[in-house]
Amino acid sequence: MDANVFFKRAILFFFEKNRVKNFEEKLFMNNSKMKSLTGFIEYSLVEGIFLMIAAMALGAKFFGTASIALGPFAFFLPFALNYLFQDIKFEKRKLAKEKLLPDLLLEASVFCDETSFIGTIKRLAKQDFPLLREDFERAAAEISNGASAEEALERMKALNKSEAYSRVIGLLLQGYHSGAEMSKIFKETAEDLLETHAILRERQAVMLVNKYTLILASGIIVPAVIGLIVGLVSGLNFDSMGELSLGLSIETRKKMLSFATLGTTIYLGEYALLSSFFLALQEGNKKQFWVYALILLPTALGVFYFAKGL
Repeated sequence: MDANVFFKRAILFFFEKNRVKNFEEKLFMNNSKMKSLTGFIEYSLVEGIFLMIAAMALGAKFFGTASIALGPFAFFLPFALNYLFQDIKFEKRKLAKEKLLPDLLLEASVFCDETSFIGTIKRLAKQDFPLLREDFERAAAEISNGASAEEALERMKALNKSEAYSRVIGLLLQGYHSGAEMSKIFKETAEDLLETHAILRERQAVMLVNKYTLILASGIIVPAVIGLIVGLVSGLNFDSMGELSLGLSIETRKKMLSFATLGTTIYLGEYALLSSFFLALQEGNKKQFWVYALILLPTALGVFYFAKGL
């Protein structure tokens, strides 16, 4: 059996068909070179094989044969990272489009063709709003190929997976079916979106302080302070203290310090992961957790060990 077919069937076995279709649509909207699930598997498969070979070779050289267990982890890592990258890229493109929507609608309120809704769509496809222009160009092409305006716009809504986009398209279709004045609908929708964005910006300004406080605390401040304290305690000369202090032997005190350092390291790791989770919740995208975790976790541990060694 072909490897791509095997992995595609495996993915469909573990994930719902709708979720797979949803991911393929994201690849399409990202203009990804992977294009489809098959392309995603091909790229990830090649990257996984090279990474597995490299991890096993380096692991065997530096850590012995037990490191062969790194192979499966290294093989599947590109699948997870490629998926995460495409998902985050899609979300960022979606946010960029949502910011441009009010400006596009305000322009559309001026030049819209009141006699032809399809003509308005084609004119929107020629405006200087790159990300939005692509969507309306696609819709105009589908209409030219025989699709109705409603079908083309509904597909645009499904592909973008955006509440703001869905709201705009819903209002456009409502105006189209009711025969309302399109210029007025465009203008009112744009004003409504601008008000919504203003409210969101105020909310983000307040949350920004909490966000950077959490990033600095979990990534730098807390690890640095704890690292300095642990380094100070580690620098004490236990041999010259004899049997004083807690009444424990020198070896026992050293073991306690070693366990305390390990416990502190685990705590800092947990703190970084929890901070990553709350930051992702704050942004409304739980998958951002992995991005923050990949930054905060090594940063926190690196700062801790650096401060500990001072």
